[in-house]
Amino acid sequence: MMFANIRKRFIMMLAIVVAFTGFGLGVQPVSRATAVELSPYNLKIMTFNIRNGGSGSGDQAWDVRKDRVVNAIDSFGPDVLGMQEGYQFQIDYLLGHLNGPYASIGISRFGNTTNEYNNIMYRSDKFEVVESGQFWLSDTPDIVGSKSSYDTAWPRICTWAKFRSKDNNKAEFNYFNTHFGLTEGAQEQAASVILDRIAQYAISPNAPVLLGGDLNVQETSNAFLALQNSDLNDTWADAGHSYADDDGTYSNFDGSTTTGHIDWIFQRNVRQIQSIQINRYNENGHYPSDHYPIQLVVDIPLTGDPAPDRTNFGSPSSQYTDSPVGEDITKAFDHNKLTKYYTPHGTAWIQFRFANESQFVVNRYRISSANDNKTTRDPKNWTVKGSNDGVNWVTLDTRSNQSFELRFQTKEYTFNNATGFEYIRLEITSNGGSALQLSELQLFDYVNVARNASVSADGYRSEETPEKAVDGTTVGNSKWCSVGAEPHWLQLDLGVRHNFTQFIILHAAAGGENADYNTVAYQIQVSDNGTDWTSEVNVENNKANATTHQVNTFGRYVRLLVTDSTARNGDNSARIYELGVYGQQQGGTFYKDGSYGGYAVSLPKGNYTLAELQEAGIRNDDITSLRIYGGATVELYWDNNFQGSMLTLTADQTSLSPYGWNDKTSSLRIY
Repeated sequence: MMFANIRKRFIMMLAIVVAFTGFGLGVQPVSRATAVELSPYNLKIMTFNIRNGGSGSGDQAWDVRKDRVVNAIDSFGPDVLGMQEGYQFQIDYLLGHLNGPYASIGISRFGNTTNEYNNIMYRSDKFEVVESGQFWLSDTPDIVGSKSSYDTAWPRICTWAKFRSKDNNKAEFNYFNTHFGLTEGAQEQAASVILDRIAQYAISPNAPVLLGGDLNVQETSNAFLALQNSDLNDTWADAGHSYADDDGTYSNFDGSTTTGHIDWIFQRNVRQIQSIQINRYNENGHYPSDHYPIQLVVDIPLTGDPAPDRTNFGSPSSQYTDSPVGEDITKAFDHNKLTKYYTPHGTAWIQFRFANESQFVVNRYRISSANDNKTTRDPKNWTVKGSNDGVNWVTLDTRSNQSFELRFQTKEYTFNNATGFEYIRLEITSNGGSALQLSELQLFDYVNVARNASVSADGYRSEETPEKAVDGTTVGNSKWCSVGAEPHWLQLDLGVRHNFTQFIILHAAAGGENADYNTVAYQIQVSDNGTDWTSEVNVENNKANATTHQVNTFGRYVRLLVTDSTARNGDNSARIYELGVYGQQQGGTFYKDGSYGGYAVSLPKGNYTLAELQEAGIRNDDITSLRIYGGATVELYWDNNFQGSMLTLTADQTSLSPYGWNDKTSSLRIY
């Protein structure tokens, strides 16, 4: 303890010396370092029908082939493995013998542990499950054990999960794992149900989605075509493979290759397909299953929120305090959809006060439905308000006639707001009955600054003007379209310098057009003067409907330069439904290394304890350089909870070394 006190006094003396030797507070900002788009995340996916362990004898018995299954999986080492037909004892064996720590999601098709699963196994050391679920491929998808009216032999299911990387909280993706029935009607119904549920659960238009499984259909079937003609793409064809007679995925335990390609992986918004293969692993002609596993290596974009849900830290409250035990207001903010807030009143307000008197510019929120009684308990009409004293309120957003078709369904709402508030209140003015429930309320504060920009372009068609690309909607063919010779460009002037953290582009198919019209090659550039441009993003072979680019850079101007509009069909018209530019005008950006190197995290005005810094992606004692913009002031604290030695800064610092403050910060304030 004595040494710590001496060290802190030494640091403060050094800071005083520095102040008199030219490194004082408010030094001139250094030149802007060139930022580049953050690298995409590499992901290994496998789908594998392992043949149920209750069938087969001799060489096909589970006890004989189980280690072949382990070896086949380990030969690829998937991050995520969608299995079909596995029984609980088979899953348990694999969990205990695979090379790496895996966990499993899912229940059997009867809703218990007694029959076949379509479980998802994943590397538990690499990923966390954000949310997950299961539904039935039937007329009543939420009824456990329900069967399709087109195929009453067995219930068929789909298990799904949203994953987030533990190493990079911006790397998120959705995986759906399924096993279709054997009749054409059931297969078509299964495709329809899955597409509907993907639309309901994967709510972000730019988030990567993968669908894998034993579909029991080939590429000419109506069910396959329904998936391929949606916003999903078959990764086999995406990788350049043709549909051949010898690409069969049903091994029949004898090494057959002409049995038909019936196991598939589809994707949406994957950045790049590195490889896809049919894994024909065998041991001297002895095969692990009657199906071959399909293994896929892809790069996914970093689409996670630039800022975390702000309800991680603060105090929730509600108008009424008569909720049943275990269903109080804290359950609406515990990040668990399986719990809920319930009150026996048809109208009520709930609110959240941010910790440490912080004020956040909330402009987006998510509401999740709870488990039952959707017609009498779900919120229907509401108003969102903000306050800085809990007494005087400003209306921020109003919604009416909202509905939640599914249980545990999340819906997202956005609105324009540029003012920070300490309190956010959800005032529910109507629902379907005399009671009220919801499972989660989440609040976010990053701003699409493009919505307030002045927009110009190289040209445009009548009624498809540049402003349509920043109006926040794709409804009614709302897009910018420029015809003629390439390149085409769309330019935004934000009026003042901003810190940019994310660009999102919605291409043609995101607005309902054919994916062949998606932009193929483009750059995203920034500038401080509208003349000298720096390319922050450079894409040359895009196939995704929506593209997300995580950056951390600065500028007043943003330009989308389209160099190859739609090479796949020869049309050279640029079609952009939305250009989202996310960032902030005031705050601080904090870097792991000196000279603005290493990871970078941008924070708006607010007070951040160690836990809040870690939630945002900043590790303890890990800040070495920082940028300050928009007239903000930053206070760095040696200890958590704004304790210990403190350093005040008002301008960019290429290194905190002159202050003796490298890797010392445990909490901070921005005001």
